Amino acid sequence: MRKTALVTGATRGIGRVIALALGRAGFHVIVTGRTMTANSGRHDGMGGVPVPGSIAETVAEIEAAGGSATGMRLDLIDRSSIDAAVHDTLERFGRIDLLVNNGIYQGPSVMQKILDVDLADAERATAGNFINQFHLSRLVLKAMIDQGGGRMIFMSTRSSVEPTKGNNGLFYTAPKAAFNRIPDYINFEHGRDGIAAFLIEPAFTMTDTLRAAWGEAASDVGLGTQARDPEETAQTVVWLATDEDALRFATVPMIDAPDFFRDHQITP
Repeated sequence: MRKTALVTGATRGIGRVIALALGRAGFHVIVTGRTMTANSGRHDGMGGVPVPGSIAETVAEIEAAGGSATGMRLDLIDRSSIDAAVHDTLERFGRIDLLVNNGIYQGPSVMQKILDVDLADAERATAGNFINQFHLSRLVLKAMIDQGGGRMIFMSTRSSVEPTKGNNGLFYTAPKAAFNRIPDYINFEHGRDGIAAFLIEPAFTMTDTLRAAWGEAASDVGLGTQARDPEETAQTVVWLATDEDALRFATVPMIDAPDFFRDHQITP
């Protein structure tokens, strides 16, 4: 029987590449996001600029590679869509073996300076990037406890634990800083229930979303840092999701996903 993985933000960017890698690894992938069909994606934090990718396209790519996938709408600002995606996954497949918390809310406040932030959008960013991610994680946690175990991947950013360099706004890094604590508490309170949660960061990664939103200036987002390939992070996610030795990395320190295998002298 295939294990089931639910991936948020799997329409494009790192989430899409992770979903494809999990499909190749034998998971039935629940591909979630807001963009259901091709040519309808918009980047809310960049004035609605068109961005590539959709649930339908990611599902089709997984299936074309011989994998198995199901698409479901999940909007991190719409809690009812979170409830529905988890409920429908459990109804259809009976379990969730892996949750990849990759998706983020990308409204205008995540890039704005303090004096420019609208409080309503600050509340949406906090809900989408912390409160509702907690809600999703808790729903899946309950299911994992009932089924006897499971793994969770939490995708964060180094900027949430370092002094600001000005490439992200307060309401990107601050909700992420709170988000960082969720896997620690899950491991502390439910490691004995067979649950393992991992906090990872992909470093500056060049994605289809960045290219679409920033054009030729995409490389400048990294402030001189060499861009990494999303496949590097995807390979780390697959290993953490499947290898028995991975459990020792379910700890507080944030995992540098692109350099994980090199840093720990692991051959995947």
